Amino acid sequence: MASFKDNVESELLTVLPKDPREVRAFLSAAAKQGGYIHIVGRRRNLVFGLSSYAECLAVVELLKTMYPTEFEISAEHVKAGMKRGSTAFSVSVPTGFAAQAVEDLALAEGGIPSFARETRRTAESYLKGLFLVCGSVYVPSSEGDEEKREGYHFEFAVDGDDYAAELAALLEKEGVHAKVSERGALRLVYLKDKEEILSVLAVLGLAESVLKLKSIIDERETANSINRVTICEAANLDKTYAAASRRLMEIGAIEESVGLESLTPALRDTANARMEYPQASLSELAEILGVSKSCLNHRLRKLAQIAEEKGGAE
Repeated sequence: MASFKDNVESELLTVLPKDPREVRAFLSAAAKQGGYIHIVGRRRNLVFGLSSYAECLAVVELLKTMYPTEFEISAEHVKAGMKRGSTAFSVSVPTGFAAQAVEDLALAEGGIPSFARETRRTAESYLKGLFLVCGSVYVPSSEGDEEKREGYHFEFAVDGDDYAAELAALLEKEGVHAKVSERGALRLVYLKDKEEILSVLAVLGLAESVLKLKSIIDERETANSINRVTICEAANLDKTYAAASRRLMEIGAIEESVGLESLTPALRDTANARMEYPQASLSELAEILGVSKSCLNHRLRKLAQIAEEKGGAE
């Protein structure tokens, strides 16, 4: 069963940019955080590191709108590190176009390039490219999930304090309030608030994921509400039974010491009713006796007082 993160990543590949400026912004982000220059002899290739073959095809499709050449897709078995045992995919821009791509995508510059900030759509395309290579999103685990997680979480894992601060500012401009923290050598630009995560998914143009997350939130909150009500009801029942048990012990003490016949008719009726209906709530017991709850409380306090007095006398 696909996780929410898997569904988000799949949907992202269906909302790729088409305008040349937006394509450039997307590829710039993907190369900035997920790319590197591979040098072998005189060959210098710009390589995009990616997570799946589908992502490779998507990046090749965008690259072909900028460069009239063929692009190599590679798959390599990871032998070490956190991703050991998985498959790493990559797309290579050949030597003849690599230098031009580095210039076009502003990879030699620091930070987020100005062309990615030109319009709201170029900014959103930049964020899409960034999410492709270094973004993650998680929701609380459901029963049967292999990976157990608590809470809601969205993040970009990027290089450098300055870049992380720029990214947080770009998100702020889009109405998304992100925080920054460290994870080893990386900087996390992250969100934990459900509404903020909904906002950033909307910024990325992921309408289906927004609806899915809303559904998950509604289901979780309904379940949590039911759990809270159940816990409160159980706690109230525990209190009711505990109070009833104390009253029964008090009535038993009176019966053993002076007998219930020594009580006034009203108190005797109350004692007998409490023994006959040990699990009844105060409201139910008051209704059985045909008195107000206030009157019943007064009688029970009187019985408690008599029990204490007789017990103390003994």
